[in-house]
Amino acid sequence: MNLDDILYTGSRPTTLRIVLGLMEDAENSLETYRWAVPALMHSYDTEDKELFDYIQEVFKRKELSPYKPYNKKEKPETSDEKLIRKMVMNEHVMRSKAKMALEELMSQKDAKGDKLFCQKNHWWVVFRLFIDHQVGNVRENRYKEFIELIASLNLISVNAELDMTTLSNISQDIYRYPYIKWQLKIPREVSSRWMSAYTRMCQIAEKLEEILKEKGF
Repeated sequence: MNLDDILYTGSRPTTLRIVLGLMEDAENSLETYRWAVPALMHSYDTEDKELFDYIQEVFKRKELSPYKPYNKKEKPETSDEKLIRKMVMNEHVMRSKAKMALEELMSQKDAKGDKLFCQKNHWWVVFRLFIDHQVGNVRENRYKEFIELIASLNLISVNAELDMTTLSNISQDIYRYPYIKWQLKIPREVSSRWMSAYTRMCQIAEKLEEILKEKGF
């Protein structure tokens, strides 16, 4: 367990030390649960059993569990508290599923045995399909938010760098449209090179869409 590890709470980087401190000092179960979620996710990502056991110990001390964010001794949750708890859980589940989906995509290979996803502009596919499938509340033209979301997933392997310049260039091509419209937007006259790149983009999109549907998006 490295207390100096960086975690993302929302889009803000925070050390594990601070997150655990806030979890321990929380005055109620809802706050404990709120800070435990990113710590638990980090323990899954890093396969850190020591961290996982420590979080369980804190919950036990507070007579809580990851699946029971309040106990009978406390006042019943208000409707606002219930909404916050559900939002936190949904955010955790979404990020976990998105992380698994992208790691599966990065492992895909083409007919030659090379990585299917291998260029910077292949991130256009991810950005577009995340919008189409409402993953992580990604929205049109919100490139910075998308980059922050991907950074927060702490992907084990990334086949091509994600940067703002490349991502924003999506506005110059057909990939800015929903995936189902790509074929309709193909220019009348295109080079064989353009068509080859388009075919690769469609292969990636088809695979990612399949994975996202499997994950429940």
